[in-house]
Amino acid sequence: MMNKLKVAVVGTGIYGKHHINAYLHNPDVELVAVCDNNIERCHAAADELGIARYASLSTLLDEQQVDIISVATSDPFHKEPALQAIAHGKHVLIEKPLATSVADCEAIIAAAREHEVTVGVDFHKRWDPAAIRVRMEVQKAESGRILRGYINMDDVIAVPSEWLAWSAHSSPVWFLGSHCFDMVRYISGQEVKSVYAVGQKRLLASKGLDTWDRVQSTLLMEDGSSWVIENSWVLPAAFPKDNDGRMAVLCDNAWIRSDSQNRGLEIFGQQTVKTPNSYFITYRDGVASGFGIDPINDFIKAVKSNTPYAASADDGLQASRICETAHKSLLSGQAELLGLC
Repeated sequence: MMNKLKVAVVGTGIYGKHHINAYLHNPDVELVAVCDNNIERCHAAADELGIARYASLSTLLDEQQVDIISVATSDPFHKEPALQAIAHGKHVLIEKPLATSVADCEAIIAAAREHEVTVGVDFHKRWDPAAIRVRMEVQKAESGRILRGYINMDDVIAVPSEWLAWSAHSSPVWFLGSHCFDMVRYISGQEVKSVYAVGQKRLLASKGLDTWDRVQSTLLMEDGSSWVIENSWVLPAAFPKDNDGRMAVLCDNAWIRSDSQNRGLEIFGQQTVKTPNSYFITYRDGVASGFGIDPINDFIKAVKSNTPYAASADDGLQASRICETAHKSLLSGQAELLGLC
C-alpha cells in the first residue's frame, strides 16, 4: 500500500471546513495540521480533530512534513500562503479565484514551474453535473456553433454584509464572476477577446462597504459569439437559499438551459421556504459529498498519479484576467481588450 499523502489546510473558515472534512474521509490522505491567523477559530478546528495548529504557515512548513497545502484563506489573500508552500516544494490546491490580480496569478504559476509542483484551483462548478451536461450538449456536432450564452450567479446580501469580513476588498466579479468566467471557457472552449462591464454601488455603500452591489459583464469571444454574465451579492434575505444561478446557451441548432435554483428539493415551513442545492455539499453521517467536495478529492488523485488536474493554475489565471478586465471596464466605461500573454 502506498503511503498516505500528508495534508494541511490554511484557512479554517467556511470553505476551509469543507477541505478539512474531505481530507478526513479520504483514505489516501492524512490531515496533519491546520493554520489560521484567527487564533480562536484555528484552535477550535485543531482541538476538535486532535491535530497540530499554527498561526504561522512558515512555522507549519518548518515543523511538519506535508505533501499538499490547501489554501482556503480569504479571496484577496491567496498569494502569500501559496508562494510560501510552493517554495517548500508542496503541491497546492487554492480556492477560487487563484488570486485577485493577474500579476499575483503569474507569480504563483512561475513559482510552481520553478519548483515543479502542481497548483490547482477549486472551480467546483466544473464538477456540477448540470454544467457537465451543458458542456456535453454544446460540444455535440449537431448543436452547431454557439451564438450567445448567459450565466448569472447571485448571493444574498448577508454574504458580503455579515459572512465575509473582507467583502470591501473584493467584489461580486471576483467572488462570483470568477466562477462564471471559468464556466464560459470550460463550456465554450473559446477564449474571451473583450469585456464591457457596468455596475452599481448603492445598497452595500449604505452599509459602509465600498464595493459593487451588482455587475453585468458582456464578453465577446474569439469566434464572434458573446456571453452576458450577471453577478450580484445583494439578493433579499427572504430568498429561499443563499445563492441563485442560471445558465442558457443558444447554438445554431440547440437551446440549452440549466436552472440551479430548483434542484428538485423544496422545504416549506410555517414562515419560510428553502430550496437547498443538495448536489453541492451534503453531509451524511458527518461525511461531506457532492460536487463541492469532488474537486478536493480529485486533486489528491492528480497528485498521486502525477496527472493533470481538471482546473489548472492557468485556468485560474485566465479567469482572473477576465475579472481584472471587467474591473478596468467598470472604471473606464468602455469595452476593454484582454491583455493575453
